[in-house]
Amino acid sequence: MKYRSAILMSMGVWALLLAIPAVSRADVVFNNFGAGFSYNTGAGNFIGNGLDGSGSNYAEGDTFTPTTTATFTSLEIALSNFFGPTNTDRLAVSLDANSGDAPGATLESFIVAPGTLGTLGNNNAPIVLNSVVMPVLTAGTQYWVTVSDQAGVDSNVWNWNSTGDMSDEAISTDGGSTWFSPSGLTPGAYQVNGVQSTTTPEPSASWFVIGLFAAAAAVFRKWRIQ
Repeated sequence: MKYRSAILMSMGVWALLLAIPAVSRADVVFNNFGAGFSYNTGAGNFIGNGLDGSGSNYAEGDTFTPTTTATFTSLEIALSNFFGPTNTDRLAVSLDANSGDAPGATLESFIVAPGTLGTLGNNNAPIVLNSVVMPVLTAGTQYWVTVSDQAGVDSNVWNWNSTGDMSDEAISTDGGSTWFSPSGLTPGAYQVNGVQSTTTPEPSASWFVIGLFAAAAAVFRKWRIQ
């Protein structure tokens, strides 16, 4: 019976230890939305058909530079369609490395399905894109978020931010194959989310763990003597 109690206590100690997570904190890596995810609902930068008769397939890119190193977890972005949710093109959204102040190698990409976007002029909810690759974003390093139209037929819009953010913006007229940067255009509204983590427990957790080990050792010692 004593040995059974000892085993149960040992299992309980290890269960508690395994339940103590590494210190982690959800973080907003970058955000240029206003309060309540507000943005300019009536204007933005064209993606795909710019309705200018040039035949160009526009793509847009915006920069951000994390102040802390974090694992990328999700992106929230304000996208609309000029004519409404009847669009048939797929949009490609990507997180890119920097290459000479222009979008470089793709770190992760996402697809926004046809019919997903609301109509320009409405207060549409931002599109939420959750990371699968979860690349690490390094503090002080510039990155890009880019949006392109895979077919270049629809007239989509990356709504402007309304907070005065004027980070470098890049524009492409060939669907993202080549870029002109900085374009001087107003950046679109978006938020980059990440998680900072460490394997070092908090001080209070450390003392708790030490206390558990000490208590368990004392109980085992007592039972062995008996």
